[in-house]
Amino acid sequence: MNSIEWLKMKNIIVNQYKNKYSTTNKEINLQDIFENIRSKNINQPKADRKAIIYCTTSTKGRRHEDIVSFTGLLFIDIDECKHPKTIKEIMTKIKYTVAVWYSSSGNVHALIKVPLCLNVDEFKRRYRAFIQLLEPLIKGLGKIDSITSNPTQLAFESYDAEIIVKNNPIVFEHILPVKKQSIQKGINLPTDECEKWCINWITRRVGLINTLGYPQLLKYAYSLGGYSAGGYISQSLAEETLLNAININEYFNSYESSGSLSTYQKGGIAAFRKGLEKPIEWK
Repeated sequence: MNSIEWLKMKNIIVNQYKNKYSTTNKEINLQDIFENIRSKNINQPKADRKAIIYCTTSTKGRRHEDIVSFTGLLFIDIDECKHPKTIKEIMTKIKYTVAVWYSSSGNVHALIKVPLCLNVDEFKRRYRAFIQLLEPLIKGLGKIDSITSNPTQLAFESYDAEIIVKNNPIVFEHILPVKKQSIQKGINLPTDECEKWCINWITRRVGLINTLGYPQLLKYAYSLGGYSAGGYISQSLAEETLLNAININEYFNSYESSGSLSTYQKGGIAAFRKGLEKPIEWK
Protein backbone atom coordinates (compact mmCIF):
# COMPACT_ATOMS: atom_id res chain seq x y z
CA MET A 1 0.00 0.00 0.00
CA ASN A 2 1.47 3.35 -1.00
CA SER A 3 1.09 6.56 1.02
CA ILE A 4 -1.73 7.98 -1.11
CA GLU A 5 -3.73 4.73 -0.82
CA TRP A 6 -3.23 4.82 2.96
CA LEU A 7 -4.58 8.36 3.12
CA LYS A 8 -7.58 7.49 0.98
CA MET A 9 -8.34 4.53 3.21
CA LYS A 10 -8.14 6.70 6.30
CA ASN A 11 -10.06 9.51 4.56
CA ILE A 12 -8.53 12.15 6.82
CA ILE A 13 -10.30 15.47 6.39
CA VAL A 14 -8.91 18.69 7.89
CA ASN A 15 -10.03 22.32 8.01
CA GLN A 16 -8.36 24.97 5.87
CA TYR A 17 -8.68 28.73 6.47
CA LYS A 18 -8.07 31.47 3.90
CA ASN A 19 -5.58 33.15 6.25
CA LYS A 20 -4.99 33.65 9.97
CA TYR A 21 -7.73 36.29 10.17
CA SER A 22 -10.44 34.07 8.68
CA THR A 23 -13.12 32.66 10.98
CA THR A 24 -14.65 30.31 8.41
CA ASN A 25 -13.10 27.19 6.93
CA LYS A 26 -13.50 24.59 4.23
CA GLU A 27 -12.89 20.87 4.38
CA ILE A 28 -9.92 19.50 2.47
CA ASN A 29 -8.40 16.04 2.24
CA LEU A 30 -5.03 15.61 3.90
CA GLN A 31 -3.51 14.13 0.74
CA ASP A 32 -4.38 17.36 -1.10
CA ILE A 33 -2.56 19.37 1.58
CA PHE A 34 0.51 17.18 1.13
CA GLU A 35 0.37 17.62 -2.64
CA ASN A 36 0.16 21.40 -2.22
CA ILE A 37 3.20 21.36 0.07
CA ARG A 38 5.07 19.27 -2.50
CA SER A 39 4.16 21.23 -5.62
CA LYS A 40 3.26 24.86 -4.78
CA ASN A 41 6.14 27.27 -4.14
CA ILE A 42 4.68 29.74 -1.62
CA ASN A 43 5.94 33.32 -1.64
CA GLN A 44 3.16 35.20 0.14
CA PRO A 45 3.67 36.89 3.52
CA LYS A 46 2.88 34.46 6.32
CA ALA A 47 -0.22 36.35 7.45
CA ASP A 48 -1.76 36.01 3.98
CA ARG A 49 -1.11 32.31 3.53
CA LYS A 50 -3.71 29.60 3.86
CA ALA A 51 -3.73 27.97 7.27
CA ILE A 52 -4.67 24.45 8.31
CA ILE A 53 -5.87 22.91 11.55
CA TYR A 54 -4.60 19.34 11.46
CA CYS A 55 -5.86 17.98 14.76
CA THR A 56 -9.58 18.81 14.88
CA THR A 57 -12.49 19.75 12.66
CA SER A 58 -15.16 22.37 13.21
CA THR A 59 -18.05 23.91 11.31
CA LYS A 60 -17.96 27.23 13.19
CA GLY A 61 -14.46 28.38 14.07
CA ARG A 62 -11.40 27.76 16.21
CA ARG A 63 -12.82 27.73 19.73
CA HIS A 64 -12.53 24.48 21.65
CA GLU A 65 -16.26 24.39 22.27
CA ASP A 66 -16.78 24.36 18.48
CA ILE A 67 -14.76 21.16 17.92
CA VAL A 68 -16.82 18.56 16.07
CA SER A 69 -14.24 15.78 15.90
CA PHE A 70 -10.59 14.90 16.33
CA THR A 71 -8.58 13.70 13.32
CA GLY A 72 -6.23 11.24 15.03
CA LEU A 73 -3.24 13.50 14.36
CA LEU A 74 -0.80 15.51 16.45
CA PHE A 75 0.85 18.50 14.78
CA ILE A 76 4.48 19.05 15.82
CA ASP A 77 6.35 22.32 15.15
CA ILE A 78 10.10 22.29 15.84
CA ASP A 79 11.61 25.79 15.88
CA GLU A 80 15.14 27.17 16.18
CA CYS A 81 16.48 24.19 14.24
CA LYS A 82 20.27 24.16 14.18
CA HIS A 83 20.28 21.26 11.72
CA PRO A 84 16.85 21.02 10.04
CA LYS A 85 17.94 18.15 7.78
CA THR A 86 19.00 16.07 10.79
CA ILE A 87 15.71 16.76 12.59
CA LYS A 88 13.74 15.85 9.47
CA GLU A 89 15.65 12.56 9.29
CA ILE A 90 14.96 11.86 12.97
CA MET A 91 11.24 12.53 12.53
CA THR A 92 11.18 10.32 9.43
CA LYS A 93 12.59 7.39 11.39
CA ILE A 94 9.93 7.65 14.12
CA LYS A 95 7.43 4.89 13.39
CA TYR A 96 4.45 7.04 14.44
CA THR A 97 5.18 9.81 11.90
CA VAL A 98 2.59 10.35 9.18
CA ALA A 99 4.47 13.13 7.37
CA VAL A 100 7.37 15.51 7.89
CA TRP A 101 8.32 18.62 5.94
CA TYR A 102 10.15 21.95 6.18
CA SER A 103 8.17 24.98 7.35
CA SER A 104 8.30 28.32 5.53
CA SER A 105 11.00 29.49 7.97
CA GLY A 106 13.19 26.46 7.30
CA ASN A 107 12.26 24.66 10.49
CA VAL A 108 10.43 21.33 10.69
CA HIS A 109 6.75 20.36 10.81
CA ALA A 110 5.44 16.84 11.36
CA LEU A 111 2.22 14.92 11.88
CA ILE A 112 1.96 12.01 14.33
CA LYS A 113 -0.73 9.30 14.29
CA VAL A 114 -2.67 8.85 17.53
CA PRO A 115 -6.05 7.30 18.43
CA LEU A 116 -9.12 9.42 17.84
CA CYS A 117 -9.49 11.51 20.99
CA LEU A 118 -12.80 12.09 22.75
CA ASN A 119 -11.99 15.48 24.28
CA VAL A 120 -9.33 18.17 24.63
CA ASP A 121 -7.94 16.76 27.88
CA GLU A 122 -7.26 13.38 26.27
CA PHE A 123 -5.63 15.10 23.29
CA LYS A 124 -3.30 17.11 25.53
CA ARG A 125 -2.29 14.03 27.54
CA ARG A 126 -1.46 12.13 24.34
CA TYR A 127 0.43 15.17 23.03
CA ARG A 128 2.52 15.49 26.20
CA ALA A 129 3.26 11.75 26.14
CA PHE A 130 4.68 12.06 22.63
CA ILE A 131 6.70 15.16 23.54
CA GLN A 132 8.33 13.16 26.35
CA LEU A 133 9.46 10.65 23.71
CA LEU A 134 10.59 13.32 21.23
CA GLU A 135 12.50 15.76 23.43
CA PRO A 136 15.52 13.49 24.11
CA LEU A 137 15.79 12.68 20.39
CA ILE A 138 16.19 16.32 19.31
CA LYS A 139 17.92 17.70 22.40
CA GLY A 140 20.31 20.46 21.37
CA LEU A 141 19.04 20.44 17.78
CA GLY A 142 15.81 22.41 18.02
CA LYS A 143 12.98 23.57 20.25
CA ILE A 144 9.46 22.14 20.27
CA ASP A 145 6.83 24.90 20.09
CA SER A 146 4.44 23.95 22.89
CA ILE A 147 1.65 26.01 21.35
CA THR A 148 0.86 22.95 19.21
CA SER A 149 -0.59 21.33 22.33
CA ASN A 150 -3.64 23.41 21.37
CA PRO A 151 -5.78 21.12 19.15
CA THR A 152 -7.16 24.12 17.22
CA GLN A 153 -3.77 25.70 16.49
CA LEU A 154 -3.29 26.99 12.94
CA ALA A 155 -0.36 25.84 10.78
CA PHE A 156 0.55 27.98 7.77
CA GLU A 157 1.09 26.41 4.38
CA SER A 158 4.67 26.00 3.23
CA TYR A 159 6.67 24.47 0.39
CA ASP A 160 8.86 21.38 0.51
CA ALA A 161 9.27 19.44 -2.73
CA GLU A 162 10.77 16.59 -0.70
CA ILE A 163 8.01 16.25 1.91
CA ILE A 164 8.08 12.76 3.43
CA VAL A 165 4.74 10.93 3.62
CA LYS A 166 5.07 7.60 5.42
CA ASN A 167 3.43 4.31 4.50
CA ASN A 168 1.30 2.75 7.25
CA PRO A 169 2.43 4.71 10.30
CA ILE A 170 1.91 2.98 13.64
CA VAL A 171 -0.56 4.56 16.05
CA PHE A 172 1.12 6.15 19.07
CA GLU A 173 -0.99 4.65 21.84
CA HIS A 174 0.71 6.15 24.91
CA ILE A 175 -1.14 8.65 27.09
CA LEU A 176 -0.24 10.37 30.34
CA PRO A 177 -2.50 9.71 33.34
CA VAL A 178 -4.91 12.35 34.54
CA LYS A 179 -2.94 14.68 36.78
CA LYS A 180 -4.27 15.01 40.29
CA GLN A 181 -4.59 18.64 41.22
CA SER A 182 -2.78 19.58 44.40
CA ILE A 183 -4.73 22.08 46.47
CA GLN A 184 -2.96 24.01 49.19
CA LYS A 185 -4.16 23.51 52.75
CA GLY A 186 -7.04 25.79 53.61
CA ILE A 187 -7.91 26.50 49.95
CA ASN A 188 -11.33 25.49 48.62
CA LEU A 189 -11.82 22.76 46.01
CA PRO A 190 -13.28 23.94 42.68
CA THR A 191 -17.05 23.95 42.34
CA ASP A 192 -19.09 24.22 39.14
CA GLU A 193 -20.27 27.68 40.18
CA CYS A 194 -16.73 28.95 40.85
CA GLU A 195 -15.34 27.48 37.62
CA LYS A 196 -18.19 29.00 35.61
CA TRP A 197 -17.49 32.42 37.13
CA CYS A 198 -13.76 32.15 36.31
CA ILE A 199 -14.49 31.04 32.73
CA ASN A 200 -16.92 33.90 32.16
CA TRP A 201 -14.59 36.42 33.80
CA ILE A 202 -11.46 35.66 31.76
CA THR A 203 -13.42 35.22 28.53
CA ARG A 204 -15.10 38.60 29.00
CA ARG A 205 -11.93 40.43 30.10
CA VAL A 206 -9.78 39.14 27.24
CA GLY A 207 -12.62 39.57 24.76
CA LEU A 208 -12.81 43.29 25.52
CA ILE A 209 -9.13 43.95 24.78
CA ASN A 210 -8.88 46.05 21.62
CA THR A 211 -5.70 48.11 22.14
CA LEU A 212 -2.44 47.88 24.09
CA GLY A 213 -3.25 44.21 24.39
CA TYR A 214 -0.11 42.71 25.86
CA PRO A 215 -0.01 44.38 29.32
CA GLN A 216 -3.77 43.91 29.77
CA LEU A 217 -3.53 40.24 28.84
CA LEU A 218 -0.66 39.63 31.27
CA LYS A 219 -2.60 41.26 34.10
CA TYR A 220 -5.74 39.19 33.54
CA ALA A 221 -3.80 35.95 32.97
CA TYR A 222 -1.82 36.50 36.18
CA SER A 223 -5.05 36.96 38.14
CA LEU A 224 -6.52 33.81 36.59
CA GLY A 225 -3.44 31.94 37.82
CA GLY A 226 -4.17 33.24 41.31
CA TYR A 227 -7.77 32.05 41.10
CA SER A 228 -6.57 28.62 39.93
CA ALA A 229 -4.03 28.38 42.76
CA GLY A 230 -6.82 29.40 45.12
CA GLY A 231 -8.76 26.32 44.09
CA TYR A 232 -11.58 28.00 42.15
CA ILE A 233 -10.76 26.51 38.72
CA SER A 234 -8.48 23.64 37.70
CA GLN A 235 -5.22 24.55 36.03
CA SER A 236 -5.95 22.57 32.86
CA LEU A 237 -9.39 24.14 32.41
CA ALA A 238 -8.04 27.62 33.18
CA GLU A 239 -5.22 27.32 30.62
CA GLU A 240 -7.58 25.92 28.00
CA THR A 241 -10.07 28.75 28.58
CA LEU A 242 -7.34 31.39 28.49
CA LEU A 243 -5.97 30.12 25.16
CA ASN A 244 -9.47 29.97 23.70
CA ALA A 245 -10.10 33.58 24.71
CA ILE A 246 -6.81 34.69 23.14
CA ASN A 247 -7.43 32.74 19.93
CA ILE A 248 -10.81 34.33 19.25
CA ASN A 249 -9.89 37.91 20.22
CA GLU A 250 -10.29 40.10 17.12
CA TYR A 251 -7.53 42.54 18.10
CA PHE A 252 -4.93 39.80 18.67
CA ASN A 253 -5.75 38.42 15.20
CA SER A 254 -5.67 41.80 13.42
CA TYR A 255 -3.01 43.77 11.58
CA GLU A 256 -3.30 46.45 14.29
CA SER A 257 -2.06 44.18 17.08
CA SER A 258 1.42 44.85 18.43
CA GLY A 259 2.50 41.19 18.31
CA SER A 260 1.73 37.83 16.78
CA LEU A 261 -0.98 35.53 18.10
CA SER A 262 1.74 33.14 19.22
CA THR A 263 3.33 35.91 21.30
CA TYR A 264 0.05 36.58 23.10
CA GLN A 265 -0.51 32.85 23.68
CA LYS A 266 2.94 32.26 25.14
CA GLY A 267 2.86 35.46 27.22
CA GLY A 268 -0.58 34.69 28.57
CA ILE A 269 0.36 31.18 29.67
CA ALA A 270 3.62 32.42 31.22
CA ALA A 271 1.75 35.09 33.22
CA PHE A 272 -0.89 32.56 34.27
CA ARG A 273 1.73 30.16 35.61
CA LYS A 274 3.45 33.01 37.44
CA GLY A 275 0.10 33.77 39.05
CA LEU A 276 -0.07 30.20 40.34
CA GLU A 277 2.63 31.17 42.82
CA LYS A 278 0.26 33.58 44.60
CA PRO A 279 -3.15 32.05 45.38
CA ILE A 280 -6.10 34.41 45.60
CA GLU A 281 -8.75 33.65 48.21
CA TRP A 282 -12.25 34.99 47.79
CA LYS A 283 -13.65 36.68 50.87
